[in-house]
Amino acid sequence: MTATTLGELVDTLIAARQAGGFRYERQARVLGQFVEHCRREGYAGGSIIQEAVEEFLYGRHLRASTIRREEIVLRDLAEHARQFGWAAWAPATLTRVKPIHRPPPYVFSDEEIRRLFGAIDTQSLSEGSNRALVDPVLFRVLYATGLRISEALNLTLRDIDPDRATVEVRDSKNREHRIVPVTRRLAATLQAYIAAAHPDPEPADHLFHTGDPARPADKSTIYRRLRRYLADADIPHFPGGPHIHSLRHGFAVANLRRWAAGGSDLQVMLPYLSAYMGHRDLRGTQYYLQLTADAYPQVAAIVQARFGYVIPNPVAREGGGL
Repeated sequence: MTATTLGELVDTLIAARQAGGFRYERQARVLGQFVEHCRREGYAGGSIIQEAVEEFLYGRHLRASTIRREEIVLRDLAEHARQFGWAAWAPATLTRVKPIHRPPPYVFSDEEIRRLFGAIDTQSLSEGSNRALVDPVLFRVLYATGLRISEALNLTLRDIDPDRATVEVRDSKNREHRIVPVTRRLAATLQAYIAAAHPDPEPADHLFHTGDPARPADKSTIYRRLRRYLADADIPHFPGGPHIHSLRHGFAVANLRRWAAGGSDLQVMLPYLSAYMGHRDLRGTQYYLQLTADAYPQVAAIVQARFGYVIPNPVAREGGGL
């Protein structure tokens, strides 16, 4: 296929990225704006020149963070254009973005996970609470699937399919549905839990409840329970972690490390992880690449080589913040 106009070139790039499993919506908007800019300013097709790119990037008084993102998009366009024989100037992604200072996300060690689930599984029974029934399954779902706590608590019985070993996540953070495969072992655990926690099951009943299946368990209740289990497991709590979201972090990092150690093709696996966790695009998964880079630098190197247009090299980023 040939691309004789900039618009045709952009269409082929968008189609290629979307065929690879990327939403590419924001990038497509930027590219459309660039096509319109070049048309309006009278730049001819067949090449992408420095003046056209710099006028578009630096002549509109945009925020530094916006310019940085658009630099990445136009670098991707330039690389794509060269595959079609176009001469294309690529901007350097050097615009400085003020770093966001935040504590590093907490990831449980394998030993801490063993102690944490030991505390959850050996809690005493209580006549006034069903936590001894709910929590061993709820926390396993969080750690084994990487679901957000809101996604887990919003699950209803109709979302669980033990036969297919899937969980359906509805109305997630990005207002999308997704089907999450789970292990047969977790599917069997969920089936046994449902039989015990829902003696009169209705499809609309909430999977995890504190007594009334019509209402989901409350987030703040689950947070308080986690703090208790952390204390029982002798895992210190401090500002920045550990917290509920640390289980989601652990799921992502454990998979990246396992794939890296096993020699899996991360070019193939990373988009699956991104989709599985409900990220809109690979930028969300960059968060977890940074957590594994020190122990497994090949993870960052492999992904940067394949997905650099989405994930900037963390070494070159100002301050290293997301």
